[in-house]
This record gives sequence, C-alpha cells and structure tokens, in this order.
Amino acid sequence: MTHLSENCTPLKINYFPICEYSDIIKNIKSFNDVCMIILPVHPENERQNSSGLPDKTVNGIIESLGPDATLITIGDVIGLVHSHKVLSALQYHLWISIKRKTVRYSPDNSFLPHCHFGALVHTKYKGSLQHTLTRIQYTYCPSCKKTSKDYGGKKHTYNSYGTLISDVWRDICCDPDKDLSPVFRRFSDLFGLEFYNELRVMDCRSLLPEPEKQSLKNPSPQYSVQAGFQNVFMDKIRSQSRLIQGDCIGKMRNIQDDSVDFAFADPPYNLGKKYNNYADDLSVREYFSWCDQWIKELARILRPGRTLALLNIPLWAIRHFLYLETVLEFQNWISWEALSFPVRKIMPAHYAILCFSKGKPRPLPGFSGTSGTFDIPGSSGTFLPLEPLAEWYCLRAGCVKKRNSDAMTDRGQLTDLWWDIHRLKHNSRRVDHPCQVPPQLMYRLISVFTQPGETVLDCFNGAGTSTLAAHQCGRKYIGIELSEKYHDISRIRHEEICRGIDPFRKSNRELTEKNSPVARLPKKKYEIPKKTLQLEVRRVARQLGCLPKREDIIKLGKYPIKYYDEYFFSWGEVCAAARHEGMSETSKEDPVFQKSEKKSGQIGLFSE
Repeated sequence: MTHLSENCTPLKINYFPICEYSDIIKNIKSFNDVCMIILPVHPENERQNSSGLPDKTVNGIIESLGPDATLITIGDVIGLVHSHKVLSALQYHLWISIKRKTVRYSPDNSFLPHCHFGALVHTKYKGSLQHTLTRIQYTYCPSCKKTSKDYGGKKHTYNSYGTLISDVWRDICCDPDKDLSPVFRRFSDLFGLEFYNELRVMDCRSLLPEPEKQSLKNPSPQYSVQAGFQNVFMDKIRSQSRLIQGDCIGKMRNIQDDSVDFAFADPPYNLGKKYNNYADDLSVREYFSWCDQWIKELARILRPGRTLALLNIPLWAIRHFLYLETVLEFQNWISWEALSFPVRKIMPAHYAILCFSKGKPRPLPGFSGTSGTFDIPGSSGTFLPLEPLAEWYCLRAGCVKKRNSDAMTDRGQLTDLWWDIHRLKHNSRRVDHPCQVPPQLMYRLISVFTQPGETVLDCFNGAGTSTLAAHQCGRKYIGIELSEKYHDISRIRHEEICRGIDPFRKSNRELTEKNSPVARLPKKKYEIPKKTLQLEVRRVARQLGCLPKREDIIKLGKYPIKYYDEYFFSWGEVCAAARHEGMSETSKEDPVFQKSEKKSGQIGLFSE
C-alpha cells in the first residue's frame, strides 16, 4: 500500500453480493458504521448508462443507516451524478477521482480516453467528515530518483513519509467492474476510527438499471455535424475577435445561433457562504437558475458537433451535469488535479471540467491531427498541450536537460485525468484578479477541441486567460466580462500580444486582490531566515514534549518574538517544522540517500 493512516484500526471488511436492490436495505438496517455501495457497470455501453440508485432504494438507505454512518458510492461518472441527485438528503463531502487500470477509448476519437471512476462520500451526520489523518507516500522521478515535486526550501516542514491525501487517487488504479480490493483497504484505513468497526460492501454490479430510471433523462436535441474546415469569413462573428464588457446572458443573446466552435465557462462558484448542499437553500437554487440561463445560451450559439467545457468544483459540477444532459450530449468529465500537493486533512485537488457537445460530437481535432501546432511563449519545454508529462517525472531543470540529452521518453498518454497542470501560485505570474486559470489549461483545451481559425468563447473572461490563449494559438475569440476593471486588464494584455509581448510572462506587479481570506504579507527582507526560526521552534518543542505556545518561545527561544510576529501569518505556520522531522527529496534507491532520515511511517512529532 502507498498510504499510511495515523492511529488507525483498520475496519473489518464484509462483502455482500447484491441480487436485488432490496437486499441493500436488509443488510444495513440500523447500520452505524461505513457502508459502501458499488453501482452497476455496463462495459458495452457505459457512457450512456445512468444507473444511479433507484429512488425507492435510496429512501430505504437513508432511513436504515444509523445517525453516525458514512456512505461511500463507487461508480462511473453518470452513475455517481444520478446517485447524488437522489442522495441529497445526506451530507455531501467528497467526490474522489480514482485512476482506472484499463483506459476506455472512443472508436471515432469523439471523446478523450476515459481514465477514471469515482467514489462519492456522504454521511448521515452533519458537520466535518470524520476520518483518520492519512498520507500518500512520496513518489520519485524515474530519471533522477528524487521526489516528483521539488519542495524547495520547505523540506524541513514536511512529513518524512508523504503528503496528506487528496481527492484524486492516482497511486492506486483499478477497474470499477473488476477487483476493487485496493479501494476497500484504503477506505478501511481512512475511516479506521475508534467509533467505527466495519466497512460493509454492497456489490450491485450484477444488477441492471431499472427501466424507469432510464426514462428520467431527456434525450438531447439532434444536430447535423458540418464536416470539414469552416470558412473563417462566413459571418461577422467569425470574421473578427471581440472583447465585450457587460452581463454575459444579455450579451450572448446578441450572438447568432451556431456560430461558436468552442465555449469555455469558469463561473463564480457561489462560495461566499459555506453551502454544503443545494437541495434546500433558496440562494443556491437561484444561483443554478441563473447558471441554467447562460448554459442554455452557450448551447444555442455553439456549432453542431462542437464542445462546451465547464469548469467547477465537483459538487456544483454534478448539478451542472444534470442540466447539461438535457440540452447537450456528454463527452467527458475531465478530472483535473489542480493542486500539486494537499495542505489539509483531505485536500480538495479535484476540479471537474464537464465536456458536452451539441449533438453528436465531431472527431476531436487534437486526436485527428487538425488542431495545428504552435509555440507557447515563455514555455520551459516541459509542457506540451497534447503530450502530458508522464506520471511521476519531475520538472527540475537539470533532470529535464538530462532526459532530453538522453532522448528519454518522458511523455504519457492524454486522457481525461489531468495531473500536469496546476493552479497559479506565484504572484509573478498573476495579474490583479483573484481567480485565474493557468494558461496551460486553456492551451490544452483549445488544442484538443478546436482547429486554427475557429472561434473560442469565454462568457466569464475575467483577466482574459481563455481569449489570450486563443489569440496565441491562432484562434478567433469572444470574451465577455461583467467587470470593467477585468475587461480593461484583458484588453491591455491582448494589445501586448500584438506588440510581441507574452501576457503570461513573469512580472513585478502590484496586486490588491487575493483568492484567500489570509492577508497578503508585504515583501520584506528577513533579518533571520524563516527556516531558522521554524527549526528553533522544533528545538523548543522537543524540549517541552509538545508544540510550544507563544509564551514558550518568548521564554525558551533564542530569537526575539517580534520576528515570529512579523514574518508569519499564523502560529500554525510558526510550528510547521515542529510537527515533523522533515523529509529528504532523495529516493531510498539512490546511494546518496541520507541514512539519518527517519523511516517512512512516522506521521509527525506533535499534534495540535
């Protein structure tokens, strides 16, 4: 196993093959531990299967489970979407994306190879999900044998075994219609708490979806696909690119039907309040009513056979999916592992990119050789839109150079599981906008779904990443943005492209907006390095046998408390190195591995 759970007593796994849905209810009556349901899988026609749980069964499950029970639902995208729809009375927590062992391919290249299935986690109780502190073991570059990620100057703050688990599991891989024992064992450890004893598995894979369940889905309208390359001067919309300032719904109503080749939407997530479910909250219902309006407009202006890609967190993506399948045809749920490492007990690294086509999708340009080629300005050469870096290879300049000189093949297959693109972290790459997708994400989407000269539309264009990437890739673009400030930022950046300047370059900008409640610390020169201060806190922690408080550092520390107050945004950051022994970036397989490093398995020195 490639994970380790702290203070874990693995749950006893009891397996029940289900012959009728009513058997589930019999087997979980008053059950107050962890219940897992494996949904039916249809290999021959899986993408059209909406075999979620029947309503009657769901009602019985909700009534039968004990007040502290956890419910895990295993299945593929469509089945999980429809299951969550009827499980909304329970508390939603996670959509975990799990790597497939067997990739599923499109016979006509109309969708990305399918490489993941999922696990939905709900609870009968409200509040935070209760689980063990679980870590994923560090992975190492096949070439240089160092950790896949370069942890830089923060190695002293990391655990010696690995990083906290996220909601994208690529270190194990299974097929949902075959052996799932690695998934069982992981959940057995993840929920191996003192008040749980059993993981009860209900295997429904021998069942077929109920006929009435299939009728719930409205058939999407049928459109004819116009074959061949489109004339870019056929109408006004396609003959010029535009940035439009104003409300997206009103502005899109001025765009003619069937005129856009690719639409992208990264809407506001409505997370001003901590909504956990949209079933009974008026504000959330109003939010999705508004979303349905702009989705309907995007579907109208999309050309037949073309794709709409919608980015959101999994919970909101489920609701978008349920509306999208009534007006468009499903292609892919791209599971984008947007963050490079977790920073909380279960880090929400999984972002969903829903891809739906207008009628039958055309063969993807990126897979049929019609997307063209282009040079990405400022690229290090490690990112290729249609050839992702193979799993676990690092980005260290020296290792990349050696791999290139040795002609080493370090490229993987492009599927609907993306791990090589991460959210922007460094301010030098940002402009003054709180939420910016990385340009690499748009380079890839544009390369997969469009041909040169076609039109890309983003109805929430923000600071312009989508339209800027389209501009650089030789596509026409339409960008709609409500904020005049962001609209102006986008306009100026497009002017930079016309002058030969890379709008995504590193630059020393004055930033005022931040996508985090944590205040941005002003730049300063450190009289004493932060690492030195954190290691001093570790020394004091060992002396005390627990994490020190502020008064302990005043009394026992070598350095004035003012440095801690000025240099760190929280006391948790002050104590980061005191919780762990630190880690080495060198693999144990390498002869220079440090013998003094603690053996893998130690979770930490001190808890809060």
